[in-house]
Amino acid sequence: MTAQTAEPGPAGLTVGVVGLGAMGLRLATRIAGAGATLRCVDPAPAAAARAAEEGLTVVEDVRDLASCDAVVLSLPTPDVVLDVVARLADAAQAASAGAEAARPLVVIDTSTIGPGDARAAARLAEERGQAYADAPILGRPASVGQWTFPVGGDEETVAFVRRVLAPAARAVERVGPVGTAAATKVLNNLMLGTINAVTAELLVLAEAAGLDPGRWVDLVVDSGAASVSPLFRDVAARAVDGDFEPTFTLQLLHKDNALALDLADELRVPMITGRAAQQLTTMGLAAGHGAEDTIAVLKVLESITGRQARRHVS
Repeated sequence: MTAQTAEPGPAGLTVGVVGLGAMGLRLATRIAGAGATLRCVDPAPAAAARAAEEGLTVVEDVRDLASCDAVVLSLPTPDVVLDVVARLADAAQAASAGAEAARPLVVIDTSTIGPGDARAAARLAEERGQAYADAPILGRPASVGQWTFPVGGDEETVAFVRRVLAPAARAVERVGPVGTAAATKVLNNLMLGTINAVTAELLVLAEAAGLDPGRWVDLVVDSGAASVSPLFRDVAARAVDGDFEPTFTLQLLHKDNALALDLADELRVPMITGRAAQQLTTMGLAAGHGAEDTIAVLKVLESITGRQARRHVS
């Protein structure tokens, strides 16, 4: 790609965002608020309507973003990512045909996909003269502005990515070539899956042991114990109060963990704990809890044991 200005922030750039879910909408709002000219698209009418209500400019098709300096993707599956990257790159190539010293479109993919998928997306873009970087998000939706973005790509592309993503980030760090950031994210989410599974198991065990699961969560969270993670603080506290509204859905966790386990198979690394956690996640999907929060796997264990791990009402 040609040289890009490494100024902090996206002011002066035209940026597209494809995918306006829990993460994409927050990211789009931050980029627009930092002075970029922003256009966004989502095929789901409700998501597009929410973006319009936030004052964002919504267009109808990803090909309408071809003239942008950068397009940020926040999409659910690898297949969707590959389709969007191909359509964007084709449109950008056509739009720049005959233009002198045309700057390539930079596709910044914040989706959770496997490293092989990221490399395939990069090939699609690069074959058409465009640039691609995988830059998945480490962080929960509410912590936007403090997200960490590992980025896979060459140094020059990553410098430009850092400028675009700065409004949502605590850190934007190059971790290696394309695919390394995707690997970073799926490993992280497999760790999330295992913490999520053992949290559900312990809540049911607390109930079986004659404890008030809500009181047990309160004591552990406030203890300063090394076992307490931010994820435990979030999901355990909500689960014992019967709150399964999704921050991150069980079906997305299952998809992400499958990517990590596929990578482990490819590299012949045993994942004993990770596979056990994925089995519980699979059971949660089979029981119809895919659209609920990840901690809805608790309901599977409650059904098996006949015990409900909720805060006791005195």
